[in-house]
Amino acid sequence: MARDVTSMVWDGSRWAAGTPRVWDGKQWTTTTTVRYFDGDAWRTRPPDPVPYPQHSGAASGLYGAQDYIALPVPAGARVGDLVVSVGASDQRPQLVSPAGRVDQAHQLAMGAWISVVVWPWDGRPDDVVWQVRGASSSTSMNLLYRGGDVSALTPTPVKEFREYGGVNRLLLTPPAGSTSLFVVLVESAELTGYRWPDGLIPRAERLGRFGSMAFSLIAADTPGSGAPAGELLLDATAISTACLTIQIPGSSGDGRPTWILGDDVASVLGTTTILG
Repeated sequence: MARDVTSMVWDGSRWAAGTPRVWDGKQWTTTTTVRYFDGDAWRTRPPDPVPYPQHSGAASGLYGAQDYIALPVPAGARVGDLVVSVGASDQRPQLVSPAGRVDQAHQLAMGAWISVVVWPWDGRPDDVVWQVRGASSSTSMNLLYRGGDVSALTPTPVKEFREYGGVNRLLLTPPAGSTSLFVVLVESAELTGYRWPDGLIPRAERLGRFGSMAFSLIAADTPGSGAPAGELLLDATAISTACLTIQIPGSSGDGRPTWILGDDVASVLGTTTILG
């Protein structure tokens, strides 16, 4: 990134900010804007948010007995992308990196923990690190979304949390608006497969090793709000499960007609609708 140099100039009565100047490779030149590289292109400002942020990558990891677990941000990340970081363990996952972020944690009745944080990527290649001191089994997942509204982020991205015990099917909550991400934690030694309901787009999975009690994480998303999401089917009866509904905030829209199949709440139709 070009180096920004701001000088202070005495105007006769006080020190005032001088004209910003940058080094263009040959000389110091006057500029009113400073460009930055977002991982894909040089920009002078972040892209505008979109109504329904799009999934653009995922990474996940399965861990044994260790006090810290680390997972990189998915490849292809751009500055300003929203990262959804999830940690699940038999001990409470506490976020260590990125610094300055506060995770939202939930404990299941059987003792398992799941923690979530949604944060904007700043371009640093650091791993997401969770402290799980004393844990015997942990799982983590990072999901990347592009076009989100950074200004609308809150410390509580989980809009709804539901827990189930001894089941092989879960009734999902209605979507929360913009893009809704469903993350499901399954505690089981026998899970090998599952089926999301129609309308949800599978995004990531990390299943535990068959025969060993582990925490599996699976994720899917959908745009809009209001329409029932349906049931998630598992191929094994789980000791405990939890479903988290996470909202990926987007812009309020451009006022143009929008039609989301099966969603009569978020769909805003005009007098004429044309399918292209």
